[in-house]
Amino acid sequence: MSLDNITDIFDFDDFDYFYHETSVDCAKSIMENGLLVEGTNIIGADNLLFTTTCSINEEIASSSEAFRDYIESEFSPSDFRDVSAMVILGAGKEENKQIVERFESTIDGKYYEGIIRPKYVVGYVDMEELEFYPNDNYEYIDEVETNITHGRR
Repeated sequence: MSLDNITDIFDFDDFDYFYHETSVDCAKSIMENGLLVEGTNIIGADNLLFTTTCSINEEIASSSEAFRDYIESEFSPSDFRDVSAMVILGAGKEENKQIVERFESTIDGKYYEGIIRPKYVVGYVDMEELEFYPNDNYEYIDEVETNITHGRR
C-alpha cells in the first residue's frame, strides 16, 4: 500500500508503536519469525524494547506527509549497513511496552537476550519505494485492514 493513508494503521488511543530499521529482506523475516534482540544491547536500558526500537508518536504520524518526511529523513543507504526498511511494531497499552520475551539463545554466533514475536509486527515500510507491507501475522491485522479500507473512525 502506498503511504498516502499510512496514518490509518495507527490507533494511539489503544496502542503504543515502535520502529526498527533494517533491510527489506530482514523485515520480511521479522514479520514471519519475530525480531531478535541482542543481549549485548541491554546495558543501561530499563526496558529491552528500547535497545532495538524507537517510539512512533502522534507527532511523527500526524499526517501521511509528516510520516513520509520522517521516513525519508531516516533512510540512509550505505555500504556499511542496509537500512532500507522500517519495521513497525504495535503493542496494546495494557502491555506496558513489555513485548520482548526471554529468548536467551545464540544464533550464528550472536547471543540474543529476547525476541519480539510476529504478533506484534504491524508490517514494514520499504523506505526506498515508500510502500507499506502489512503483516498477516500481526495480532490486530483485521483492525489495521479495516482502518486502511474504511479510514479511521
